[in-house]
Amino acid sequence: MIRFRTLWAAALTGCLALTACANPEPPPSPEVEVPVPLPDGIDFDPDIGSDPADTGCDPLASYEPDSIGAAEAREQLDDPDRVVVGISQSTNLMGYRDPVSGDLSGFDVDIAKELVERLVGSADDVQWVPMTSGEREEAVNSGRVDMVVRTMTMNCSRWEEVEFSTEYYHAGQRLLVASDSGIEGLQDLTGDHLVCTGAGSTSPRNIADDSEAQPVTVPDFNDCLVLLQQGVVDAITTDDTILAGMAIQDPTLEVVGEAFSEEPYGVAFAKGDTDLARFVNGALEDMIDDGTWQEIYDRWLAPHLGAEPPDLQTKYQDE
Repeated sequence: MIRFRTLWAAALTGCLALTACANPEPPPSPEVEVPVPLPDGIDFDPDIGSDPADTGCDPLASYEPDSIGAAEAREQLDDPDRVVVGISQSTNLMGYRDPVSGDLSGFDVDIAKELVERLVGSADDVQWVPMTSGEREEAVNSGRVDMVVRTMTMNCSRWEEVEFSTEYYHAGQRLLVASDSGIEGLQDLTGDHLVCTGAGSTSPRNIADDSEAQPVTVPDFNDCLVLLQQGVVDAITTDDTILAGMAIQDPTLEVVGEAFSEEPYGVAFAKGDTDLARFVNGALEDMIDDGTWQEIYDRWLAPHLGAEPPDLQTKYQDE
């Protein structure tokens, strides 16, 4: 609910003859509750789960590329001549639908195009499947997609459900607030603050661990932006990559505070698709070595997150 003050207007339609007309005092402006349409799937008391157990795993360690070739990796595709990729179509800078061309664009999209070209020979041999954060694991394990390139943080619990590539981007969680909010970082959040983030992401757990604020989850991060603009929530928290894209959309908002988490992004595959993961790991190594990765960073993220990209850690389980 958002409170709006009604505007008082009165007009004197007539006065009794020979009687002076007195101007009445306007009545006090009452506060009227006006319902705000809330997005489907919003949860004001999400289950954030328990603290993840220390399994001793290294979430950054993927599979050694070895000598896995494209032909061998393509055997783990449903169609060896086409790659089906799960992507966002609503995350500015990372994966979004270009309003002019109608094409999918962004950092994740360009990373995926490069991987597809190196795997099947042409970046055009791809089928995009837009999805929310909460759909990613099911999408690869059900065979709906061959891989997911959608700002997906690698952690030990997710490694139990899917296979991951090596790290292809290193993000960090921060806050997006109204410029006049007075909130300058995590330390300014209290138990009275509502902080919006995406369902199925690592953010609700992080915000509950590091502040007294109440997490609010929605299926799509864009719903968070609308809720912040309406005043329903006090802040948005997620990866700095995603927040930077939101700040571009609304100049009255700003990204504040230091990063309070580490979010290593990996490409996700179905459990058991290790040959596909090995090939992608080799392709990512090549993209870093030949400058392709840097070109994609410069195109999408450098203007908003700095010319110097974050360091990537390439680790393998066999080391």
